[in-house]
Amino acid sequence: MRANTRTESTSLAPGISTSEGTAATLSAVDPRRERIASLRRLLVERFGPHVLLDWTQPSSSHAACTECVPTQCVRNPRALPTELLGLDLALGGGIPRGRLTELAGPPYSGKRTLASWLVRTTQRIGGWAAYLDAAHGADFDRLHRWGVDLRDLLLALPRTLTEALELARLLLLADALDLVVLDLPPHWATRSALERGLRQLRPLLRGRPTALVVVRDRASGPGLAAAQLRLRLEPLAQLVPPNPFGSTMLPSGLRVRIHVERSPRWPLCEPPVPVEFSEREGVRLALERIDLALVGGIIVQHPLGLTFANTVLGRSREAAAARLTSDPALWSQLEEELRARWLSLARPLTKRLAC
Repeated sequence: MRANTRTESTSLAPGISTSEGTAATLSAVDPRRERIASLRRLLVERFGPHVLLDWTQPSSSHAACTECVPTQCVRNPRALPTELLGLDLALGGGIPRGRLTELAGPPYSGKRTLASWLVRTTQRIGGWAAYLDAAHGADFDRLHRWGVDLRDLLLALPRTLTEALELARLLLLADALDLVVLDLPPHWATRSALERGLRQLRPLLRGRPTALVVVRDRASGPGLAAAQLRLRLEPLAQLVPPNPFGSTMLPSGLRVRIHVERSPRWPLCEPPVPVEFSEREGVRLALERIDLALVGGIIVQHPLGLTFANTVLGRSREAAAARLTSDPALWSQLEEELRARWLSLARPLTKRLAC
C-alpha cells in the first residue's frame, strides 16, 4: 500500500545504534522528514503540548487494507490524486496543489471519510499530510485499517479558530507537506473570522506544493468565498448488509454523489457516477470503475453477466468488482479504456472552449 522509500534498510556504520541509523537513513531518503520534526517542536513550543498527538502505531485487530487499489499512483506536481477515477478525470488529475478546496456536505454525508481517504492516497504516493482536527471527528482505527501510517501523520487538535488558522499558516510556510486538512466544527463554519483567515491563507498557497482542504458542514447555500474549488457531497442511500435474522442492522456504508461547484479555472464537468464508502475499504474503487464502464459502454450486460473485453466478470456488480480486484492486469486495461473514452468525449468540449 505504501511507498517503500521510507522503510528501506541499509547497513549501519560501527557505533551507530539501530534507531539512530534508521532515522538518519529516513532523513536521507526524504529531507522533508527533518523539517517536519522541527515543525513539530515549533508547534509544541508555540501552542503547548495539547495541540499535537504524538501517535504510535495502534494495536488493531483489523489488518490494513491491501486489496483496495491494485494500480500504482504516480506523483503529479499539480494535483493530489484521489484514486476515484471519475473525480480525478473531472478535476484534471485530482485535488489541486497550491489551492484552497472546500469539502462540504450535510451531517453524515461522508465528507470526513473522503478527507481521511485523501490522507491515505497522499501517503500512498510518498507524500506527507497533516490533519487539523478541530471538529474531533477523526477515526484513528479506521485510518489505520485503510493503510494510513499514523506515525507519519501530523495530527493536531486546535481548540479555537484562531489557533486552527495559525496552525494552518505555519504548516503552509514549512513547505514540507503535500496535504493539509482543516476539519471545522459546525459552530465555526459561519464565523466571519473564518472567511478573513482563509483569505489570508490563499496568498501563502500560491506556488506551493501543498493542497489545503477545508472540511465543513453545509447542506445548502453558498460555499466559502475563499475556496477556489468546492466539492459538495450529496448522500443518496445508506448501505445496510443483508441480515439472515431479519432484524435491523446499522449501515456499513454510504452511497454519495460528488458535485463540483465550479469556477472558471476548472473543467465544466462532474464525476459521472456516484461513489460508495464503506467501513472496511474506505472507498469501493472497483465498484466505481464498474459503474463508470457501464455508463461508458465499455462493460456491457450479457446473458452470462457483465462482460468486458470478451471476459465475463460476473453476474452482478459485486461479483464483477471482486473479479476486477483479483486481476490487476484486467484492472489496468479497464482503466486505460476509461481514460481513453473520457479524453475522446472531452476533446470536442476542449476545442469549443478554446474558440
